[in-house]
Amino acid sequence: MHNFTPLITALEGAPLANNELCRVFHGRGHTTPQLSHLNIDFYPPCLFLVSYEEVDDQTLLQLSELVWQWSQTHAKELVTSLVFQQRAGLQTKNSLLYGELPQPHTVKEGAATFLVDLMSRQNTGIFPDMRSGREFVQAQSKHAKVLNLFSYTCGFSVAAMHGGADSVVNMDMNKGVLRTGKQNHQLNGFDRGVSFLPHDILKSFGKLKKAGPFDLIIVDPPSFQKGSFILTKDYQKVLRRLPEVLNSNTQLLLCANSPELSEESFKMLISEHTQGAIEFVKRLAPTQGFVDVDSDRSLKVLIYKTSQSSL
Repeated sequence: MHNFTPLITALEGAPLANNELCRVFHGRGHTTPQLSHLNIDFYPPCLFLVSYEEVDDQTLLQLSELVWQWSQTHAKELVTSLVFQQRAGLQTKNSLLYGELPQPHTVKEGAATFLVDLMSRQNTGIFPDMRSGREFVQAQSKHAKVLNLFSYTCGFSVAAMHGGADSVVNMDMNKGVLRTGKQNHQLNGFDRGVSFLPHDILKSFGKLKKAGPFDLIIVDPPSFQKGSFILTKDYQKVLRRLPEVLNSNTQLLLCANSPELSEESFKMLISEHTQGAIEFVKRLAPTQGFVDVDSDRSLKVLIYKTSQSSL
């Protein structure tokens, strides 16, 4: 028998009644070492249980029954399904263990609505840990011209439009995620001022230079994308081009989700490859529910601005 009491404690303290996307249990933060392979997120009305290690059938049965029984006793109106994602090894496998999922499945985060898919791929369509980044973007976007690089399904762009941005350019080489991004904008009532460019960022800075300069730039690359982007090798190529699209007051949100890259190393990388064009402002505090015992291994979201000494 495993001791899953910390999971139930986390469920009891989770803000499920808000009926918004949130992390319920953040095992990957290593605050509970024996459960550091597990996360639980709430994608209303579904609890989404993820394991980064192989879980045998008996353990999964015990774990899923415990979580489901708690939800049906204490939050039956809010939780109507449970999905398990096995994320160990080469193949990610998603299984619907209880209930049914809405089709289409949308979740709320503040004023924003996002499409999600909990069954057919590794990533669900929105990253709960980036909520603090999206809130920052929304707060800083009034009348702004925004550039969203590695835009994925355009969550930052939706946040920027909710914040009153004049325009957003979304760039990602994956046409499929941009299609979802377009649907996310339509869901939120934004059908103007947003463009979706299915290009390789490393080969398309000429286009961006013509469209710039920008008031707010977001760079949130994958840590690894087979055949196209490896964070530790390719980030500097993007950083070197950023000075070409700055104005005198540009703000930048630069992200790295790689345990191997410490905050200090990330700052040094940025400093070296932007050659004094931008200066560090602050690191954003983690999104609620994402406590980590080692901040160097967790998601790093750094705010920069155009360096006044470079003008």
